Amino acid sequence: EEVEEVEEVEEVEVEKVESSPQDDRSYRQITLPTNDLDVLLVSDPNTDKSAAAMDVRVGHLSDPDDVPGLAHFLEHMLFMGTEKYPDENEYNVYLNSHGGSSNAFTDTEDTNYYFDVNADHLEGALDRFAQFFVSPLFTPSGTEREMNAVDSEHAKNLQSDFWRAFQLLKGLCRPEHPFSKFGSGNLDTLKKGTEERGIDIRKELLAFHARYYSANVMKLVVLGRESLEELRAMTERLFSGVPNKGIEAPVFPGAPYGPERLAKRVSVVPVKEVRTVDISFPLREVETLYLKKPTHYLSHLLGHEGRGSVLALLRQRGWANELSAGESRSCSDWSSFSVSIDLTDEGLERVDDAIEVVFSYLAMLRGEGPQRWIHDETSTVAACSFRFLSKRRPIDYACALAGYMQLYPPEHVLSGPYKIWEFDPDLIAECLDCMTPKNALIAISARAFEGKTELKERWYGTDYNLEDLDPALLKRWEDASVDSELIGGALTFPERNDMIATDFELRVVPGFPEDEPRLLKDDDRLRLWYKPDNVFDMPKVNVIALLGTPVAYESPEASVLSLLYAEILREQTTEFSYLASVAGLHCYFVNARGGIEIHVSGYNHKANVMMERIVKAMVELPTAMGEDLFERIKDKVSKQYQNFLFAQPYQHAFYGADLVLEANKWSMEDKMTALEALSAPDVVAFSKRLLSRFHLEMLVHGNASPEEASVIASVLLDGLNPSAPFDAALPRNRVVKLGLGKEYAFRFKEYNPENTNSCVENVYQVGPTSLPENAVVAFLHHLMKEPAFNELRTNEQLGYIVHTGVNTTGDDVKGLLFLIQSDAYDPVYLDERIEAFLGRFRNRIVDLTADEFRTNVEAVAEGFLEKNKNLGEESTKYWNAVTNRSYLFRKSPLLAEEVRRVTKEGVLRAFDAHLARGGPRRTKLSAQVFAKAHEEAMGKEAGEGVVLIRPEEVTEFKRSMDLYALPGRVDVEGMKMSTVT
Repeated sequence: EEVEEVEEVEEVEVEKVESSPQDDRSYRQITLPTNDLDVLLVSDPNTDKSAAAMDVRVGHLSDPDDVPGLAHFLEHMLFMGTEKYPDENEYNVYLNSHGGSSNAFTDTEDTNYYFDVNADHLEGALDRFAQFFVSPLFTPSGTEREMNAVDSEHAKNLQSDFWRAFQLLKGLCRPEHPFSKFGSGNLDTLKKGTEERGIDIRKELLAFHARYYSANVMKLVVLGRESLEELRAMTERLFSGVPNKGIEAPVFPGAPYGPERLAKRVSVVPVKEVRTVDISFPLREVETLYLKKPTHYLSHLLGHEGRGSVLALLRQRGWANELSAGESRSCSDWSSFSVSIDLTDEGLERVDDAIEVVFSYLAMLRGEGPQRWIHDETSTVAACSFRFLSKRRPIDYACALAGYMQLYPPEHVLSGPYKIWEFDPDLIAECLDCMTPKNALIAISARAFEGKTELKERWYGTDYNLEDLDPALLKRWEDASVDSELIGGALTFPERNDMIATDFELRVVPGFPEDEPRLLKDDDRLRLWYKPDNVFDMPKVNVIALLGTPVAYESPEASVLSLLYAEILREQTTEFSYLASVAGLHCYFVNARGGIEIHVSGYNHKANVMMERIVKAMVELPTAMGEDLFERIKDKVSKQYQNFLFAQPYQHAFYGADLVLEANKWSMEDKMTALEALSAPDVVAFSKRLLSRFHLEMLVHGNASPEEASVIASVLLDGLNPSAPFDAALPRNRVVKLGLGKEYAFRFKEYNPENTNSCVENVYQVGPTSLPENAVVAFLHHLMKEPAFNELRTNEQLGYIVHTGVNTTGDDVKGLLFLIQSDAYDPVYLDERIEAFLGRFRNRIVDLTADEFRTNVEAVAEGFLEKNKNLGEESTKYWNAVTNRSYLFRKSPLLAEEVRRVTKEGVLRAFDAHLARGGPRRTKLSAQVFAKAHEEAMGKEAGEGVVLIRPEEVTEFKRSMDLYALPGRVDVEGMKMSTVT
């Protein structure tokens, strides 16, 4: 009887889940009869990856007051063994050996767990996953160790302006409101604090799980290739044991920011070289208003970049580079809307005027009232966006849907985030009425405040000041108007958008291969690759063009000029490109090694118009670029370079290894020096050199006929009319060939002395590989990935970031990579632990049974055979094969074939040659970044025979080394369209 009842409910609900007309998946939302667990089943017969996600409606706002970080700590602990599967890494071992991955995050009111796995292995993965919510162990030893991982994660974020600003904002709300809590947790809160208070942390974990982890506040998504009926049966079998305590989802009524906490100015000292102002307005909750989306209307207007916008005026005055606007927080009881502006130096000096521009625009919006035509335009674009929604990776899709289930009713769980159903001018006006100076919290971040602040935030040590807004300034902002002398009528509603696509007709090109492009044109000025979309049937196109020239990277100065050029071009095209991007057609420019790249992607209807306007902007750039624009962009690029020094140490390790291994990689110091000397005439001269002589290599992929692809290429080629370049001058990436049997250590200090983390990156260089060799390297990495994480992070707790990968230097030089970032240990010790792991690892390969070996082979092969999820993924693969000049568009399936031929003997031979100590072909570079606390270790002996490289010796080192030969030229004659179709 119960089953029949559930069936009846399901049938009613399956009709109601609104999905995109392009979506070929089937959906059904059910509630398990045994425990009230809501489940969204997604059947996708064509998927090669299955996925699941569980969103639990409890987050760090529910942490006990005396154990900050408990919800986050619990999230870590669920991965570490259950009664049914007690081994700590059972879940990860199973996923890894079947091509899967997993993750989780803790937010204010939610904790979300998710995984993916090869489609044939959903049930085994789901069984292990379900046990997290049925019977986790929280072992005493795991509890003790995993606190260190939470502490390392917090240490990683200590120098992050994002985390510092978030916690500062939390600390400024009413202390009795849970939003004020510290959600990450660290050893002080989880270990020291609890021990001092006589609190048993393991008991707290068990109690928190028992109290809040209740089926009726969880939302589960299961996506697989099975039918809906099979998925339902599997889910009922595995998740009926999740206990239902019948609890209410936690709520947090009351505003975190009362009037006494608003109309304040916060002056913040950031870590990075940034100058920003954030104007935040607390609002009512908006989650229940999704049919009307009043804040979407406001973010569309305040965040606009076209003529008459806030940003256009701020840029014109030289006060700002960027602006964003929208919901910055959305909770069950309140939300906040923020306008964030990236200021120039002058903008910082005139920050009160910059803020007045925002309040003047808000006054105009209030005075003119909500406009129906603007709603209609945004609603049309939103409906289009949902109608032609590209598929995402199943793991990301499941994760997002589980979160959406907490917010939207079943019928709108897919469409709720996208579509706008109703126009409600009163609701828009209600939100606008909250956007006043008296209801604002204004945070200004700048290094200029250093040494001038008196307050320090408790958890991250952020220096800041807090003061009431001056009454005269409040009055000035309250009276702000677009007719004032400051504004002079320069703020208006945006123009009507002429870039909205209306033609969605699909082009059909019969007889075209589904997995590689063809060569449409090939001469001394143009090589045009073309592929219609015969996979996704979307009215979208991706156009990527490389203006190939040595001018872009021939020196540090050229590299900087390329970046300046790309940034200036981006701004020169904003007037039309922003309108297009709102309508789902995007463009951007990249200063690549081989030249300047132009990317256009989105609805194909207006792509040609977009390319024509881009070419016009490129031709006009030398005359249209004023001195003011140049100086503003130069300053922006300067800050970009300076901020690299404040990036994470692991990013510095990657940079250090590349600096040593890439023959022509310019150092950040050289680029910063080059930038200082450049002026506007240098960019004009660069532009002329760039456009006078280049080779155009293009990919047109998507909803375009061969004729339309040729027209887009002609727009570029005829509009810019370059001479053909000299073939010998075209740039190629050369790579340093490390000596066989040799080890090298590149040691340098962490650039940010305040960052407590050190890092090591070991690259074991293998060299250019054939497909069979590449397959062995990929398989070897697959075998090492999970044990390395389990041993070096989970067991040894060396640091929060433990990463392994297949490394590609230049176009084709492969290697195996190990990276650890740690606030507790120095790089020399971390390097020793990696070597100790490798020393033990050979036996793991030897001990693999024949079945285990085949299972892992299949996981890697299926990974290479994984289908592209959308047009963008497919284009990226093709473009990579173009830019590395291999033109091996079908590399993945070929590698899958080779992986299936791999033998245990072959893997052991490769391990012994390239990774085992004393191996005949072992070559190793260890890039070692030393935090201040670990600097003493820089003087440690590097080990017998290890070549030590200092930062000042890098250039000389590279000059003294052999370089790998470049791969031969690929004959593309057989790839021409006429010879194939």
